Formats: sequence, structure tokens, C-alpha cells
Amino acid sequence: MKDILQHINSVDGVIGSAVFSQNGHVLAHAFPALIDAASLKKAAALTIECSHGLQISQTLDLLDLRYPEGRILVKTFPDAILFLLCANNINLQVLSITLNLAVKKMEVLLPGSSVNATLPTVAEKTESEDGLLRMSISHLANKQASASFDSLGMIALSQPTYQFISDLFKTPFKKLTLTNAADGISGTFPVMVMKDMDLLYDGTVVVGPGIEKKLKVNEGNKVEVKIG
Repeated sequence: MKDILQHINSVDGVIGSAVFSQNGHVLAHAFPALIDAASLKKAAALTIECSHGLQISQTLDLLDLRYPEGRILVKTFPDAILFLLCANNINLQVLSITLNLAVKKMEVLLPGSSVNATLPTVAEKTESEDGLLRMSISHLANKQASASFDSLGMIALSQPTYQFISDLFKTPFKKLTLTNAADGISGTFPVMVMKDMDLLYDGTVVVGPGIEKKLKVNEGNKVEVKIG
């Protein structure tokens, strides 16, 4: 979640950001070191009190508090509150686009999130029988990113998926051999581990169009997976 907050901080004018639970706990933050934990806890308590008092979760998408030295922006979403400290000249239109994308990613990372609870685990999305591991092929929604690692002859895994395979075979790895069980076509490819992938990619092997064509597979097809 901290990676998402740091991405929000990359918007010009954002000084720091944090996620507070509805109980006033600091779940994650990306603030300069001069803002200590005690200050964040106090900010969390005041933010919760303010949001409940003004019922912003019911009436406002974004609360904008303006001060001579800067602005505080508060955005509520299920189970949590996003808190931002910004400069006065922040571009709200640019920031709003970033926040909308960030909130969607955060929702599945929150402890006890109803969205998170409905997502199958890595193990549930794979098949491991007769000593063989079978996983589904998937594509990145960002075609440019997919083509980028595809041009290097690489496949991609989310961090949890890499850890699952490493634990299953009891060894770290840099390459995987994928086999199309229907045709027996196989190939060995270097692995790119992507730490900020959407949870929807957990338990799958992400390939680009080149490797997909080589293996004669489509999105959703199962392949046998072995450490190369």
C-alpha cells in the first residue's frame, strides 16, 4: 500500500499521504520524516471526527480544507479514509484522476476488505496434481507494458505468485518452463517479478503476444509450469 501512496505523492503539490481506518488507526503512510507517528495518530483521530461530524462519506467525494500554509484533502472509501497534505497550488483535476485509480487498488489491500475477501488465493487459482503445477495465462491490461517485457523474451509474475512457486519447489528461480499441455509446445523464459501488480494477476503467468504466439495459447488457457 505504501507504493500506492508514493505514487500519489508523485503528483506535483502533494507533500504526503496516509490511509486511516474508520477507527482512527494509521494503516499506512508516506510522509516526510519530520512528521512523526504521534502527529499522524492525532491527525487520524481528528479526521475521523470531522468526517463523521460532516458525514462526508454520504455527501462529499472529496473534502478540501484550505489553510494559509497549505491544504488538507480527505477522500473516504469503504473501510478507510485517504488523507493528503498538499500545497495550495495543487491541481485537483490531475490529482482526482490519480486518486480514483489509487483507491481501487487500495480497496483490495485493506484488512477485512469485502473486495479482498472475494478474491481467490494464489493456491486456489492454481492446480498442483501428479507433481505438475498448472497455471492460467493472463495479459496485462497495459499493452505497452506487456509489449515491453515481451520484447525481452520475458514472462511476468506477481510477487505472491513468485513466492508461491518458490515455496512449492523449495528453491528460488530466475526462469520458468511453460508447456502447452494440449500441443506439447514448451519454452523456457526469464521471469520478471512485478511487485505492484493487481491482485487479479495472482496465481497466473502474464505473457505478451510474442510468447503467447510461440506457445499457441490464449488468455485463460492452462500451462504446465516448471522451474527452468
